[in-house]
Amino acid sequence: MTDPFEVNAGVRWRRRDRIPTFHRAAGCGQLKGDPRKMRIFRRRGASQDQDRTEQAIQEYRTAYERGLAAEQSQEPAQALAEFTRAQHALDRLDAASPDLPEIPQARAGLLYAMGRARTDVGDVAGAVAALDQAEKLYQRMESEQLAIRKEVEQQGGRQETGPVPAVLLTADVRLRRARAYAEWDRPFSALSDLDMAIGGYMRAGAFTPLSDRSGDAARILAVGAGIQLRAGDHELALECGQASLARYREMGGVGPEAIPYAIGFAAPVVSMLEAARGQWDAALAVDGLILEAAELGRAGSSGAHARIGVHLREAGRDAEAAGHLAMAARGSHDRIAEMEREFGSVLAPSLREALLEAERTESTRLAGGARAGALDPLEIRTLRLSLCGGDGARFSATGRMNVVNAVPRQATSLARIGHQLIASDRLPAALRVLWEALLLCDAARRWATLNTGDSTATVPLREAEETALAAAGVLVDTLERAGDPMSDALTADLRNARERLGLSAH
Repeated sequence: MTDPFEVNAGVRWRRRDRIPTFHRAAGCGQLKGDPRKMRIFRRRGASQDQDRTEQAIQEYRTAYERGLAAEQSQEPAQALAEFTRAQHALDRLDAASPDLPEIPQARAGLLYAMGRARTDVGDVAGAVAALDQAEKLYQRMESEQLAIRKEVEQQGGRQETGPVPAVLLTADVRLRRARAYAEWDRPFSALSDLDMAIGGYMRAGAFTPLSDRSGDAARILAVGAGIQLRAGDHELALECGQASLARYREMGGVGPEAIPYAIGFAAPVVSMLEAARGQWDAALAVDGLILEAAELGRAGSSGAHARIGVHLREAGRDAEAAGHLAMAARGSHDRIAEMEREFGSVLAPSLREALLEAERTESTRLAGGARAGALDPLEIRTLRLSLCGGDGARFSATGRMNVVNAVPRQATSLARIGHQLIASDRLPAALRVLWEALLLCDAARRWATLNTGDSTATVPLREAEETALAAAGVLVDTLERAGDPMSDALTADLRNARERLGLSAH
């Protein structure tokens, strides 16, 4: 699927993309969905041109294409209005010809587009609702396609290679919904959807060496970097961004189709986080990619020069920085100030940092003779190394699971650590630890569902889930008492977590 986005300082996004269809772009390994090139509805003969069905189809096409044009003109309100007209046309078409097989596909794709448009106009709740509907339609299509595939195979037909396309369309819907949830400041919901989206493409083989879907893997990781940076763990954001750029390099470089992902998402995230770590060579190398794209006319050169100039100056290379800062200033002084704010921003603690903080705190308490309620620093260290150490790719919660059956114990330990961090008034660290506990439970439950034939698939998660949710609830109550505006969003996020974990609401 061609699905470009633009990133602003690696955090907030604008979207310019197209709905999915069941066709593939030749040679690029991505789902292709430009209705201007591929029509979902086929003309059914001149005798039907004037009937209600053909009229509704034409109205749908016209409104949808106008919506695309409005998006390209950065007019999200107009785009949403056109997509709404397209939806009304589909409703009339469904009433006139309910048996048309293309309707579910067209409706799912339109809902996918409306999810983006609603987010752009600030209606994130409406965006999530639209994407929920799109997900259900694609899942139904996925089941139908799987049933047909099994029937063909049972009759001795040729087995298809790779997964059915609806699997990938569902993954892309979840990726878009993850961005909407991140915009809505609901970290569990955003990161759960991101985990499912990455998992869908992993099952599709996009992450295997020399896969013809490597472009999809790079795209998913680029968008994932932005989501992790905003809603999750900045160390996972860096891993996503680095892996995305590495895949683009393996494919021969950042071509025009990859610019919105590699330069729009992955590169700014990697640049920002490498600079924050003081890894100047790595940061400046990525800055060079951004500048190269800008000089080719595909991005703003003022911002690219500002990024390099600020990083060079912070690295103590003032003479080199001067020329870039002067060129940035010719375009806009605001760009320099923007990069300065980005560099000076304080990142929320990663899971590794939060656990290291807890480990040190408990070691100090024990050294001072405080035994009541103290946690074992060695246990915290072991947990930290298990969840955050090693060389494995950790792009999302599933990547943290080395042994699925260990998740109940790990989640329970994280909940205990979260309680201690709350008591020590280390609330950002507590948030990271407790939400990661919920995400681990979510990933383990999903794994068990997908591996029912595995003898180890029965994982006793219920008690650990309840423990983690209770600890997260304590954190939200603490934030609410302090008047923190995050508490409302996190309360709604926990309701969604409870629902996804299959637990009854309280």
